[in-house]
Formats: sequence, C-alpha cells, structure tokens
Amino acid sequence: KNYNQNWLKSIQSKEIHPSFIPCDHSEPCNEETCSCIQNAFFCTKHCGWGSKSRNFFRGCACKAGQCRNSSCACYAAKRECDPDLCRTCGTCEDPPDKPAEKQRCRNDNLSMRRHIHCLLGESTIANAGWGLFTKHSLKKGDFIHEYVGEVISQEEAERRGIIYDKLNMSYLFNLSSDFVVDATRKGNKAR
Repeated sequence: KNYNQNWLKSIQSKEIHPSFIPCDHSEPCNEETCSCIQNAFFCTKHCGWGSKSRNFFRGCACKAGQCRNSSCACYAAKRECDPDLCRTCGTCEDPPDKPAEKQRCRNDNLSMRRHIHCLLGESTIANAGWGLFTKHSLKKGDFIHEYVGEVISQEEAERRGIIYDKLNMSYLFNLSSDFVVDATRKGNKAR
C-alpha cells in the first residue's frame, strides 16, 4: 500500500517496541521528526498528521473472514482490525461481550471483549499443579483470553523478578521495552 519500504522493514523486524505515544509535530512525518517512525510504529488516527502521514496505518482490505493470517495487513502488523480503517472485512459488526455470530472477521477479540470460556482446574499430569482448560476443543488460531495484570516499569519488574525466582513462580510478561504486565496479584485466570 505504498509504505516506505525502509520504515516497513523496521516495523516488521522490531521484537519489543517502546510504549506508543502518538506523534505530534509541525512538518510531515519523516525519520527526523516522527517519533512513530523512530520507534518502529505506524502512525495512527491519534497522531498529529493522522491519515495525511505517509506512515499512516491504513488497515486491511481483506474479504470477510480472511483476517487470521499474515496476508491480512492488520494481522501481519500485530494489530486488531479497526472498523474505522478496515471497511471490507466486517470487523466489529456483532455486539461486544458475546461470541461473534454473523460477522466473519475474527481479528477483533480484544476490542470486542470476546474470549473462550475457560475453567481453572488441577492438571492430570503429575506434579504439574493447576491449569486453564476449555469446555470445548480449540481450533488453531483461536483467541483464548487476554493476559491482564498490573502494568509496571522494567526496573520494578527486575526487582520483583528476583523475588519471584526465589519463590519459583513468575507471571511477568513484557508489554513493551518500557513496561511489563505483572499478573501475580492483579491478574485473571489466564495467568
């Protein structure tokens, strides 16, 4: 979709990004002025230049039901489909907090708060402890649940990690290069 190829390669190769802060500058987006480009992000509708930026993420143009693999621009960019940008895939058509029934796009589970019903139980594997189970069998690519918890700095995560290692338990998950999710005290059953 006419993205600058150097910017695109930078975004695709980045493993852990810093926290996203929308860019806000007076000139058009380029390597010198745009914090999104510098931190390997696409610009969004929340950025100062918004859709006028050459680095603006334009969403996908998938046919309904084809947003579950890397041929979908949103899926490949590790983003959910956005109904403001993705006009053809049918994202967010069914109501939130319920399983999607009519719509075919399944790349909107976080924003629509859709997850598989999970049960917490003791594992049948010896010495494995407790685990998360589903009532129904899963298909490859199914969204199970959102991992939630307390958002803390990398420095605090390092401090807590030492304690958790001594206790032989850790529920730390890198969110960005700046922040970590700690589900130890404030997590859900997905931890």
